[in-house]
Amino acid sequence: MMRRNYCLAWAFFLFASITSAQEFRATLTGRVTDPQDLAVVGATVQARNISTNEVSSGKTDSHGNFSIPFLRPGTYSVSVQHPGFKQYMRQGVTLEVAQTASLPIQLELGAESQSVTVTAEAPLLETSTADRGGVVDTQRVAELPLNSRNPFMLGAMMSGVTFRGSAIWQRPFDNGAIAEWSINGSRQRQNEFLMDGAPNNGQAGDNNVAYVPIVDAVQEFKMQSNTYDAQYGHTAGGIMNVVLKSGGNQFHGSGWEFMRRTWLDANTFQNNSKGAPRTIHYLDQYGGQIEGPIILPKLYNGHDKTFFLFSIENYREGTPTPLLLSVPAPEFLNGDFSKLVDQNKQPITIYNPFTTSFDAQGNPIRSPFPNNQIPANMINPIAQKILSYFPKPNTTTSNSAYDQYNFSVPGYFAKDKFYNYIARVDQVIGQKHRVFARYAQNSRTENRNDNGVFSGPGQGGQQPFQRLNWAAVVDWVGTFSSTFIGNVRVSFNRFIEQGFGAGDLGFDLTTLGFPSATVNQLPGGKFFGRYEFDGYSYLGRYRDVNLTNNYGINPNVTKIWKSHAVHSGLDFRRIYYILNSTGNIWRFKAWKDYTQKTWNQGDSLSGNSLASFLLGVPSEGGSNYPLFPLFRQWYYAPFVQDDWKVSSRLSLNLGLRWDFTLAPDEKYGRLDYQFDPNAQADPSRFPELANYKGGLTFAGGGNPTKSANTNYGNLQPRIGVAYQLTRHLVMRGGWGRYFANPNNNWQKTTGFSTSTPLVSSNDAGRTPIPNLLSDPYPNGILTPSGSSRGAATFVGRDFSWFDPNFKTPSVDQFSFGFQMELPWSSMIEVSYVGSRGHNIQTERAYNIPSLDLRRQCNLLEGGSPAYCNAKLPNPFYQQAAFLGTSFYTSPTLSRFQLARPFPQFSGDLLRQGLNSGATWYNSLQINYNVRWRKSLNLLADYTFSKCIERWGYNDPYRDIMQQGPYFNDRPHALKLTTVYQLPFGRGRWIGGHVNGLFDQLISGWQLSTFLGEQSGEPADLPGRVRILRDPKLTPNWHSTQVYGMRPCVLRMDDSGNITPQPYSLTYGCGTDFSTYNFLILPSYAPRETPFRSGQIRMYNTFTMDASLNKTFALTERFRLQLRGEAFNVLNHYAFPLARFNSNPNDANFGSLFPGRVSTVDSGFPRQLQLGAKLLW
Repeated sequence: MMRRNYCLAWAFFLFASITSAQEFRATLTGRVTDPQDLAVVGATVQARNISTNEVSSGKTDSHGNFSIPFLRPGTYSVSVQHPGFKQYMRQGVTLEVAQTASLPIQLELGAESQSVTVTAEAPLLETSTADRGGVVDTQRVAELPLNSRNPFMLGAMMSGVTFRGSAIWQRPFDNGAIAEWSINGSRQRQNEFLMDGAPNNGQAGDNNVAYVPIVDAVQEFKMQSNTYDAQYGHTAGGIMNVVLKSGGNQFHGSGWEFMRRTWLDANTFQNNSKGAPRTIHYLDQYGGQIEGPIILPKLYNGHDKTFFLFSIENYREGTPTPLLLSVPAPEFLNGDFSKLVDQNKQPITIYNPFTTSFDAQGNPIRSPFPNNQIPANMINPIAQKILSYFPKPNTTTSNSAYDQYNFSVPGYFAKDKFYNYIARVDQVIGQKHRVFARYAQNSRTENRNDNGVFSGPGQGGQQPFQRLNWAAVVDWVGTFSSTFIGNVRVSFNRFIEQGFGAGDLGFDLTTLGFPSATVNQLPGGKFFGRYEFDGYSYLGRYRDVNLTNNYGINPNVTKIWKSHAVHSGLDFRRIYYILNSTGNIWRFKAWKDYTQKTWNQGDSLSGNSLASFLLGVPSEGGSNYPLFPLFRQWYYAPFVQDDWKVSSRLSLNLGLRWDFTLAPDEKYGRLDYQFDPNAQADPSRFPELANYKGGLTFAGGGNPTKSANTNYGNLQPRIGVAYQLTRHLVMRGGWGRYFANPNNNWQKTTGFSTSTPLVSSNDAGRTPIPNLLSDPYPNGILTPSGSSRGAATFVGRDFSWFDPNFKTPSVDQFSFGFQMELPWSSMIEVSYVGSRGHNIQTERAYNIPSLDLRRQCNLLEGGSPAYCNAKLPNPFYQQAAFLGTSFYTSPTLSRFQLARPFPQFSGDLLRQGLNSGATWYNSLQINYNVRWRKSLNLLADYTFSKCIERWGYNDPYRDIMQQGPYFNDRPHALKLTTVYQLPFGRGRWIGGHVNGLFDQLISGWQLSTFLGEQSGEPADLPGRVRILRDPKLTPNWHSTQVYGMRPCVLRMDDSGNITPQPYSLTYGCGTDFSTYNFLILPSYAPRETPFRSGQIRMYNTFTMDASLNKTFALTERFRLQLRGEAFNVLNHYAFPLARFNSNPNDANFGSLFPGRVSTVDSGFPRQLQLGAKLLW
């Protein structure tokens, strides 16, 4: 079977290897008839590019049909000649990116020397394909108000498309945030980005956008949301296709400056809530572009042959990034928590974890510290010194706990520097060959702090952060005959990003008091480390570097045969992904668990993470010993596509694509393979594991060298139908299968990189190890063992592994609808659009005890949590294989741990790469498009949709998956885009006869707008609760504290006692438990709620951007355009990424505070931008 699959694959490759993928150029099709509507056979059809004079030609077949592929988007004149007929000339035929345009032509009888000239209007109906999407032409690319001038953000204007990145990170160097698109219900980061047809994805961040071009260099942008053409793939969502300009026979140039300043901005909602003034903001985005023929005086004249384009832009911005953080109160560093109260002024008690008494079930009985003060002799000096690096409180915030939101820097702004340039050369070689080469490069440097430590040790955020990109492509088209055309494209893209805190480097940890014997074992030089505290800001930053190299080769041929346009190609990619990140080499995190009242149940009125840390007992941590891997991945996708003109009314698009997404390998073989339940550790080396099966296996040595098996069945049939019912009405529909670009989860290197876990307790968290910080790793720092330990790798610890039987997730996309041409150069399209996701990647706990044991522990099923919490003798205590883990130091383990199928591992051993997930998307999409006499370009879209996902497990013991609204489910979305030439000036409706200065003043005005509103996202629901009554509230979005869920919450403890949460009583829920909405379930109870609620939703997102431009004709060739642009025109405050608090143990459960939502989650207030462009 395997041999047969290989043979089939290679046969397909050999067929396709002489044949491009993902074509960005247009195809002109049509039918030539005589006055009696009979086919004209053998007519010569020529398409001439107005800008470059390039001529492409074709012949009509026996049905009068013709097809001319590989036409660059732009404006053409089309001519038809045949003996006995007048020459037909059609001017102004506009072809768009990746368009198949249909042009019916009727010839008149007469001599060829006679001609008939027609001036064309752009066709509104798509009569040749069923593909769906939207095109933004050159005019709208240049004129629409585009925040930060990032062309990929044009996708937000299309129907069925949702952008979920931060509103403040839409700039041309925000490569990760601008990849957050969901298209027709697809999961985010499952889309393909193309530039001039070449791949433009970066592996970093699971499918970042790699290179973002300069807006002025973009000719057209196309969002391809449904593509029934087999040349497109490597996506489970849609395709963002950008085509850059090429030079022409005329020299053209431009220079521009766009600026923003503080005085042009409204104040942020966060600043207004604190009574603070506007934050300093500046932006300068300036550059220039020149294009035309290459002419070397007396040496070379490139007219009609050689063209160039060069564009360059610089970007300098200080971005308002106001900080509102929680930092330790000064007295906390001395152990004094006597002032610690919650937002309702209820005291929060600090308990002493070093309790010597236990109850009958072995649970510690903790006593509160007198006066809520930790004695000086119990404060760990290392912890005290670390906390001293926090900034001091400088503010208070209403409706907050004593120690929350007490540090504010309203005037802080991040700094960015960015440059970007593009160079391109096009060459016409005779009448049969065309070549272009393009090179682009950009670089971004950011300095942004997010923890209030702006320099020196403890510094956080990106200080600095860099992104670098190089993109190159060479493309050749050869016309062997009017019916046979070939194309080869070779591309390369490199994307690098790196970030760190410069102030944290070169720091000697021994000056804090850490033992030198341990510090000297750490890899990676000197650094401050990373320290995290639940409920507070953090200290320290690690170094992160990654690099992606993406090589592509795309050969392609097109054969025109009778009524068929058959094209076949191969999409071949070689991807290198290099990680050079140190990770958290020295990390500690403190929770409040060691100072709360009950060791295994949190509550809102006891415990504090800073208090735990001051006692020298962080809850968790680790010392990473990283691997710097070099991952390699191959991708092959041969395809065949037949665009069949069945009749003058009916067109069929039939295609088949075969994806081979090979799992990555690592250059030096440093890769995990899978967890084998029957693996056995070498008993001669690890006799303590002789009676325990199960362990990690590794690539190579008899196992495959890749992390997962190759799927040979990834066939993607495509079918599209377009039927022209009448001259003004077209019916279109299609179905196609697509395979996703998997994320980075399947690149596992457990064992080749390792972490020494912090062991904070020897009795499963009941009591901490005293003064742990003074010697956090008494047994030293572990070094990677690679595969040498075999099944003994990572015993005593938890890890995740990837299932090698993983199948590439697939999505079926389908649509059916009607397009109707209306008066006033307008068109309406009404469509049903849907998708179904299959084999969606998910994950499940693997190392969990039996359901029977869980029943004995679950109070709701008659069990007792104390049964599973009971301490039993630890068979791994002080066994050499477990050195460096809590299993080595703890004489007992819980019954629950010892009942795991593989008790030698401490956790669930998360099994990733399962294919049990699914998605469902259904929508009604209505599009209205107006192109009226080049004066008004309007696009209105409405989408009514529902998106459901099955992902994750509510109860892995019973194999019950979670199913509910996808987090990006937006039932209603309305979008309106306009570019309107105002009717003032000579030759216009108003002032049509004016001249001179008055004409200069009132003419040349243009108004462009984008307006959008979408339903809010579904709210997150808490886990391990039971919903007793509908908790939905109608939020008052203008209040200081916005409630979306009624915070009436009961708690059932592990003994079955039910009490109301203290904040519920403060809210006014009363003592009648029958009126409460939630019940927090005891330990070991499974989750009963879905992840999200479709009934409780976040705030609707509303966007309105506008620009008003005035163009002055300085001379016959030079024009000056002055621009005023406004983003968030109505200064509408929204927080699309914020969430209601879903932690039922938190006093703010069910609510959010608009004044505390960061600008990352809320976006900017109204910002005005002034610009000037000189064009010639």
